[in-house]
Amino acid sequence: MQDARFRYLLRLADTSLVLGQRLGEWVGHAPALEEDLGLANLALDLIGQARLLLTYAG
Repeated sequence: MQDARFRYLLRLADTSLVLGQRLGEWVGHAPALEEDLGLANLALDLIGQARLLLTYAG
């Protein structure tokens, strides 16, 4: 059970990290400043979520 939970947490963390990094690549390319800030905040949230999950996984 412990191993399955660990693998699941790693998958979630990896997905969040990759999505956050890919979304961060788009920062600076949005047509409006508010959209650009929204993309940056969402990317940071995803990277923070990945960090939290990796910390929890141990």
